[in-house]
Amino acid sequence: MSDYSEHGTPVVMPTNIRDLRIDPAGIARVSGEHVERLARHKLQIGDIVYSRRGDVEKCALVSEEEEGWLCGTGCLLVRVHGPHLDARFLSYALSLPETRAWISQHAVGATMPNLNTRLLREVPVKVPGIEDQRAIAATLGALDDKIESNRRAMAKAQELGDALFRSASSDYRAVSDVAMITMGSSPRGETLNEVGEGTPFYQGTRDFGDRFPSLRVWTESPVRLAKKNDTLMSVRAPVGELNRAPFDCCVGRGVAAVHSESQPSTLYYAMRASASTWDKFQGEGTVFASVNKKDVHDSEILWVSNDSAEALELTLSALDDRIESLDREVQRLSRLRDALLPELLSGRLKPGRRSA
Repeated sequence: MSDYSEHGTPVVMPTNIRDLRIDPAGIARVSGEHVERLARHKLQIGDIVYSRRGDVEKCALVSEEEEGWLCGTGCLLVRVHGPHLDARFLSYALSLPETRAWISQHAVGATMPNLNTRLLREVPVKVPGIEDQRAIAATLGALDDKIESNRRAMAKAQELGDALFRSASSDYRAVSDVAMITMGSSPRGETLNEVGEGTPFYQGTRDFGDRFPSLRVWTESPVRLAKKNDTLMSVRAPVGELNRAPFDCCVGRGVAAVHSESQPSTLYYAMRASASTWDKFQGEGTVFASVNKKDVHDSEILWVSNDSAEALELTLSALDDRIESLDREVQRLSRLRDALLPELLSGRLKPGRRSA
């Protein structure tokens, strides 16, 4: 869209809605007269933003950081009015599994679910008194605040890693000169499950997170494998998106595993620093952009001189260990929050009560 620019006011799209928060990674922006024209779509603290199409049950609470950003055309906005409803409580209530399931079941459209304001008004939500709402929101919010603090620390550590790599990089090398590439291949559908049996399986960017992919599907007959700490690269649109393998896993057709035995962290930051390498592939393909094994093998990325390689790898791997530790705590806190959520909202557990 020609209205978008590199600088200006961020515009929240469905891809930016993740885990009850707005993820600014890759966010679109508009500037100048476009901001004035879209002023009525400005977000306020406490607004709840929904994806209008596709994953329609996803929502995010607007925080102080996103105040004044714009609600994109692919999103719907819920704004709380009056003194008897707490916005943060409502965002948690709307994220209950049964509430999300209700929204998905009632969304319009056979092939692509669509959400509208009428449907959102009809969502059944159990609402206790305002003091209980605030207490529940404070209990769950304390966990989310710690999760967000960890995510910010992870982002800062990754920024430091990017800067350290760029300062040490000295030339370009073909990917095949510094790494082994395994192109993904999907197991048979009947071997897949969502109950944790077999090897973790990642098909493509649907599973990618900020740094590590989310664990959603397993396979009992893995075909192509990635090792822990391999760089996972999307080979289908959008080509070049990156994650790290948190453990040994199976990769599907949408992913390549890029492996370095001695410099896995350096390789990851080199791939991050060389994102523009894949720009020439983004418009190719009759249906969507993609790359094959030769494309990946022959493409060049920034690299470091041999005399600085060992010291840089030690520094970057220490940063990555810190990031991985923070991410493990995020996962633990997220599981705790998700377990507490239905207990608190149902009244089976009172906010502030500690169990042995």
